[in-house]
Amino acid sequence: MTLSQYLIFTLTYFIAVITPGPGLAAIIARALGRGLHGMPFFVAGFIFGDLTLFIVAAAGLAALAEAYAPILIVVRWGGAAYLIYLAYGLWTSPISTDLGATDPSQSESPWALFLSTYSLTISNPKAILFFAALLPALLDLTTLSLSDYFILTLTIATMISTGLMIYASAASRARVLFTSEKARRRINRVTGTMLAIVAVVMAAL
Repeated sequence: MTLSQYLIFTLTYFIAVITPGPGLAAIIARALGRGLHGMPFFVAGFIFGDLTLFIVAAAGLAALAEAYAPILIVVRWGGAAYLIYLAYGLWTSPISTDLGATDPSQSESPWALFLSTYSLTISNPKAILFFAALLPALLDLTTLSLSDYFILTLTIATMISTGLMIYASAASRARVLFTSEKARRRINRVTGTMLAIVAVVMAAL
């Protein structure tokens, strides 16, 4: 892999990451509704989802992925169900004007947060299209060395975590604009609705 190929891949991938889609909608909704609470696990699902698609594309395992399609469907529906659960929590949880407070009754499993975004990523047409169609056009996967794969893996993890956390941080800071109980209730319901829409889109993919 040449330096120019690497730079082109990095730029193209980062643009794909920050392009609006179901993933960004979920990140923004989550950050507006809950701040950065649990966000590392939420973002980790996107990272490992993209790395899974990268490995599948790089190893030419399309046939294998197709064979496991029923399992992926179950995972996708499980992730969609959990996003609905999060949306319900935003609609029904008690309102607090303390932006640092979390509702103990709305405890969230780190694993469930991870799985919800992982399943969203591996079933996201935008992500699938990038790794199945654009990646082979950007890089000759048959000539990549082990060190190339290692570099690309680190790049993917760095680019997606950076891009998503920029959006998450901005959305989290925007919460200070909604300090009254009425405003907090409205933003919770708006973000809950956003998560529910993402879940429906995810289930319909």
